[in-house]
Amino acid sequence: MSPNRNTLNTPSLPGLRLPNRAELQEEVSRLRLKKRFSQNFLVDDRVLDAIVQAAEPATTDTVLEVGAGGGFLTQRLLPVVGALTAVELEWTMIDYLQKKFSPPEQYPHLTLVEADILKFPMETAIAAEQFKVVGNLPYAITSPILFRLVGELSAADHPLRQRLSRVVLMVQQEVAERIVATPGQKAYGPLAIASQFWFEAKLAFRVPASAFVPRPKVVSAVVTLTPRQAPRVAVPDLSLLSRLVRVAFAHKRKTLWNNLRHANWLTDDEWQTILTLTAIDRNRRPGDLAIEEFGALCHAIHSGTG
Repeated sequence: MSPNRNTLNTPSLPGLRLPNRAELQEEVSRLRLKKRFSQNFLVDDRVLDAIVQAAEPATTDTVLEVGAGGGFLTQRLLPVVGALTAVELEWTMIDYLQKKFSPPEQYPHLTLVEADILKFPMETAIAAEQFKVVGNLPYAITSPILFRLVGELSAADHPLRQRLSRVVLMVQQEVAERIVATPGQKAYGPLAIASQFWFEAKLAFRVPASAFVPRPKVVSAVVTLTPRQAPRVAVPDLSLLSRLVRVAFAHKRKTLWNNLRHANWLTDDEWQTILTLTAIDRNRRPGDLAIEEFGALCHAIHSGTG
């Protein structure tokens, strides 16, 4: 899927006009010459609009933008959301954004924050009970940010997860595929299980390197995460499920049986009984098991050891 060529039909703010691709590229050129920023700036207006559309914005929404950069996505979010907190690590970029969105009284619903998103206190800094997260993640810290948002598989009461109404993130395509992968696909593993256990995960569209300046060496993709009202599978012990997934994928190319029996957890006879009860072939690969099958194994282990 690729971004729709039609631009987003958004209301306007006084003094705010959405630039086209040529204007975005010109602004980035000025930024790079003046500030020597090393970021890859997204300059395709169709992709920017598609990201906003994927967030399904409403004027009552509170949104946290991760990595505001040059403010190009910020510009498109401002007219369609109720409150926007844009977090950016580079102080020089914050200075640029403050000038870009000036005077501040013209943008009363915009808060610019200079912070490391991994240290930014989302739980207390965002006052709204429910909020959305939108952003272009720095690829070097994608996994820590993801787990900061969605929480570990074993965390039933993860404070952020319970408050997120939607998450829209641009990540490296390889990571996106690992998030949305299904059983039998090469990318399927613990990240897919952790994400899909608590969220409905979808790959919205891919973003070519040509959409950025300077052009990166990788292809990106936008994923959406929508919280489930209840976990995908009911299990008796989340810590047990988390351990089971880690053990099962310890050596992805080995059979489920080999991974289980070498985990120093249960005896071979106990594992065989559990696999028989769940009707799961011990010679299957861990990457072929659905989340529901891991849930069934978890129930059987809990019944036999609880």
